[in-house]
Amino acid sequence: MNGQGSSKSLLPLVEILISIGIFAIAVILTLQLFLLAKFLGDKTSDTAKAIFEIQNIAEDIKLLKTDAEIENYIINGVGNPDINGFYSLYYDGGWRRVDLYSDAVFVMKIGMNKMNKDNYAAGELYNFSLDLYRAEPYPFIDDKHVKNIKNDGNYSPLLASVNTSNFIIGE
Repeated sequence: MNGQGSSKSLLPLVEILISIGIFAIAVILTLQLFLLAKFLGDKTSDTAKAIFEIQNIAEDIKLLKTDAEIENYIINGVGNPDINGFYSLYYDGGWRRVDLYSDAVFVMKIGMNKMNKDNYAAGELYNFSLDLYRAEPYPFIDDKHVKNIKNDGNYSPLLASVNTSNFIIGE
């Protein structure tokens, strides 16, 4: 009789352990969903701010009309190019400009090319590309598959991108 009483009391204990295990799995999945929702909300907010910032820079570029203005804007407003010929603007988490990449949360890359197709007597046609990235990927968001990006550790999520052209009057 003792053997049967002990096996009957063991059954509710196993049921309780299984219930706790299922509950723990549900809690972990729910917590991951809440964290994913938080970081997706952050990315959406950052994307809206990035669009606003990149639009402001694109409008500044569209106002440039002469080679002297473009040179002044690049030197005083943007700075020196990197080894690939792109100019970079750095922003902290509050979207204020900072001078160093190490202080940056967001990075805007500005590319500038003269269009070689058409040379006009009055000036040149320039093509500007503006890309705004987050310096580090967002946690819990795996969007590398969006553009078939290789997992090389150098991935930065693109928040906004604009390509624009402007006719610049020569000297």
